[in-house]
Amino acid sequence: MEAINALHFFPTSKPNRSSLPTSKLHLKPAQNLLRQSNIHRVVSATSPEPSPILDQNHRPINVTINSNPCNELQEDIQESVTAYWDYQFLFVSQRAETDEPVKLQVVEGEVPSDFPSGTYYLTGPGIFSDDHGSTVHPLDGHGYLRAFKIDCDVQYSAKYIKTDAQKEECNSETGEWKFTHRGPFSVLRGGKKFGNTKVMKNVANTSVLKWGGKLLCLWEGGDPYEIDIENGHLDTVGIFDLINRHHLRPENIASDGVNQISEDAKEVSGDDGGGFWDFAAGVVKPILHGIFKMPPKRLLSHYKIDPTLDMLLTVSCNAEDMLIPRSSFTFYEFNSNFKLLQKQEFDIPEHMMIHDWAFTETHYVLFGNRIKLDVPGSMLAVCGLSPMISALSVNPNKPTSPIYVLPRFPDKVKSNRDWKIPVEAPSHMWVLHAGNAFELTDQRGNLEIQIHAAICSYKWFNFHKMFGYDWKTGKLDPSFMNARDGQENTLPHLVKVS
Repeated sequence: MEAINALHFFPTSKPNRSSLPTSKLHLKPAQNLLRQSNIHRVVSATSPEPSPILDQNHRPINVTINSNPCNELQEDIQESVTAYWDYQFLFVSQRAETDEPVKLQVVEGEVPSDFPSGTYYLTGPGIFSDDHGSTVHPLDGHGYLRAFKIDCDVQYSAKYIKTDAQKEECNSETGEWKFTHRGPFSVLRGGKKFGNTKVMKNVANTSVLKWGGKLLCLWEGGDPYEIDIENGHLDTVGIFDLINRHHLRPENIASDGVNQISEDAKEVSGDDGGGFWDFAAGVVKPILHGIFKMPPKRLLSHYKIDPTLDMLLTVSCNAEDMLIPRSSFTFYEFNSNFKLLQKQEFDIPEHMMIHDWAFTETHYVLFGNRIKLDVPGSMLAVCGLSPMISALSVNPNKPTSPIYVLPRFPDKVKSNRDWKIPVEAPSHMWVLHAGNAFELTDQRGNLEIQIHAAICSYKWFNFHKMFGYDWKTGKLDPSFMNARDGQENTLPHLVKVS
């Protein structure tokens, strides 16, 4: 049992054909993640003056009403208060680590006798407040790795991933924390404003991968960190350069060769001002890499596993893509020994942010979340007056959302479809996470791809309100993420895309 979410697995079964939609592009709500009945609203605490109830002779009669509107209101308020504090406890800073595994006591029920033996690994942000008055966004919290070893009983271990930034910000002798990197979503209290280039820090807090005998902790924007799992102490080995090591070590490239970047794959459609943006990229890249210490390639934290071919799939994008209106995605496929079997690059003339993606037997699928550069926000961010993420905002200028269906094996599987032309979803569909994807062929031989995804509306998504974190106060308020009255359909929910 490994720390791989079910969404990362390639599907081993396909849905019943009779349940599939017939349209070429179909969005169907699968399940609301936030049901309307769970959305609490504040109502008036003053009850209106009741009208008298009369009998058939128009004489007042006494009626006993068991329900008390004030009690119902108090219950709603109590539920809202409880939900608020439950949310706060999700993000409590963890100051302790384990030296040896701790046996957990069962407080209710029992571990089933036939429960599979193995270890469940979980990483996530562990520290949110330092000892000098600064707080950070949950996405900027250092990775706190936990292991639950299950074998009739449960042994628990927990330790911070010793990234370079963690070792700088935490005194290993005293345990004192002092944040020095603000991260892309935070502003530090009393920190240097102008000229502060300590922004990006690899916190290894997003996902865990066990592959090829190694345990890796990933972050959205840097190299994974390898963890020693042999001694059970969760000690950090160091950076595992997954995507660049193959340029330096020929032994990591499969003997049967690598599908190198083809010129056809790098072609783009339309007039994207290539010369100008090539120049802009050439200017921005050394600034991001040399001054802000951003790696040239930004590895996405969401990986995929193809169990049929026994392959690990990852994708990266260029650091400068966050600032210019074009996107370059490089897909990598590794065997169980981390040997690179395939590498493909696709240049797309759109300014997009991708967090998660999907794949099938023959295609990669990217949901294009359109973004744009926020010039005023960029100036404030560079001056240290707001988080660096202020430089970006969602771009609702087009009424549709692009879905790019990219060939996975262009030399083996021929298609008449031009991948450079996206499928346009008829809505502003910001895709948070993608589930499994399936390929089906109809009676005419046409290929249909079906995907489950968690989406929200562009109207709801806001870089400044993620996780309900208010960088101005350093507080977490989940009501930040509430939808306006009548706009509950903009909240995150599951859909089926065909």
